[in-house]
Amino acid sequence: MKSTLITCDISGQKNKMIYNPELNLSSLINEIIKVFSKNNCKDLEEKLIKIANENHVIVPQEEIARKDFIPNLEYSLDNIKGEMVTFADYTARLSEQVQWHQASRGVPEFFEGGYSFSVIIGDSGLVPSKKIRMGLFLQNQNVDYPSHAHEAEEFYLILSGHGSWQIGNSWYDAIPGRIFHHQPGESHRMITESEPLLAIWIWTGLIEGRYWFVGHEEIDCSISL
Repeated sequence: MKSTLITCDISGQKNKMIYNPELNLSSLINEIIKVFSKNNCKDLEEKLIKIANENHVIVPQEEIARKDFIPNLEYSLDNIKGEMVTFADYTARLSEQVQWHQASRGVPEFFEGGYSFSVIIGDSGLVPSKKIRMGLFLQNQNVDYPSHAHEAEEFYLILSGHGSWQIGNSWYDAIPGRIFHHQPGESHRMITESEPLLAIWIWTGLIEGRYWFVGHEEIDCSISL
C-alpha cells in the first residue's frame, strides 16, 4: 500500500498526516454501497461489497492533471452538498490521485467532446480490475452528449450539478443523489445547460465490448483508456 506522508507545522509543532488512497477508496465504495442498497441494485451492490473487502494494491498514476487543467472540476467538487455531502471529501481526495482524460470518443464528426473522466477502478485505474470499471465523470455546462450505447452495463450516481437525461424515449432530471441505470445496448443521452454535472460512473459486464452512437451503429467508437 502506497501512502504520501505530509508534515504540517502548526503552532511550532509538527503533526504528521498520512494521505491514504486505499482508505479513501474503501470509504467511497462504502458510501456508494449505501446508496445502491436503497435502490434495489443487488448485483452491483454485491460486486462493490466484494471490492470493498479486498486488500487493494494501489497503482500510482503517471502524468496526473492538476485540477485547474480540468474545466469545472474544482467548482463541481466544491458543489457536492446536501444529501451527497458524505461523498465530498473522499471524491475530492481521489480526484487528485487519478489520471483525467478529456474525451470525444474519437469521432468529432458525431461529438466534439465536452466531458472529462477518470478511472478509479479498472484496467488503467488506481485499483486494476478486468471485471468492473468505476470512476468520475464531469460534463461541462452547455454540452449535449448525443444518444449512444455500449455493450457494457452502466450506472451513474449524480454528485453535483444538474442536467437532462434521456434513456430510450424517456427523459429525467439529473439531480444530486439520482441513479441512472443503462442496460447493455440501451441508448442514453445527457444534456447540461448552465451547470456542469459531476457523477460516479460504473461499468460491469462486457466492459471491453462495443460502443456506438445512435444512428451510426456501424461505426465502432473508441473506449480505450
